[in-house]
Amino acid sequence: MRFREDEEKYLDLIEKTRLGSNEDFQQLYRRYWPLVRRLWQRYNIAGLELADWEQEARVVMLEVIRLYNNQGPRMFSCFFKECLTNRIRDLQRKTQAGKRIPAERLYALTDEYAEVIIDFWHHSPDEVIYCRQSVSSLLHHCSSFERKVLNYLHNGYSIEEIATSLNCSKRSIQSALHRCHLKLVQVLSKEN
Repeated sequence: MRFREDEEKYLDLIEKTRLGSNEDFQQLYRRYWPLVRRLWQRYNIAGLELADWEQEARVVMLEVIRLYNNQGPRMFSCFFKECLTNRIRDLQRKTQAGKRIPAERLYALTDEYAEVIIDFWHHSPDEVIYCRQSVSSLLHHCSSFERKVLNYLHNGYSIEEIATSLNCSKRSIQSALHRCHLKLVQVLSKEN
C-alpha cells in the first residue's frame, strides 16, 4: 500500500508543477537531486560548475514535465534520466568541439609551405665544409693512438670496449679523449 501512496504523491507533484507550483517543483527536484549530482560527477565536464549543471537539470525537468503524459512515476523517472543524460552529453560534445581545429584553418603541407618548415638536421654547405676542415685539422694535430681512439668512439664503441680493443687501460683511453678535447678547442679557437 505504501508504494501506491508514494506513486500517487509523485503524480500529484508532477501535476501541480505542470500547473505552475514552484514549491512542488522544488520538492520534486529534491527527490532527483542524487541523480543530478551523480551525472555531474560521472561526466566531470571542465568548466561546468555544479550550480550551472543544477540550472541545466531544472530546465530539463521542466521540459520533461511539460512532455510527460501521466504514464506513472517510473516512466517519468526513466524519461527524466534519459533526457538529463542526453543533455550532459550534449554539453560534453559542445566543450570538446571547441578543441577541434576548423577545416578552413588547416593547411596542406605542399611545396609552398615546405620553405617555411625549418629542418634542424639540414646543414648549409658552408657549415658542412667548416666541420670537415675542423675535423681534418684536429686529426692532423692528434697522435696515431688518439686518432684510433676517436675512430672507435665515432663508430659507437664505449670507453671499456675501446680499452679492450686497443689492449690498454680505461684510464689511458680517457686521457687520450681529454687531450683530443683540448686540441679540438684549440683548433676551433684558431679558426674563429
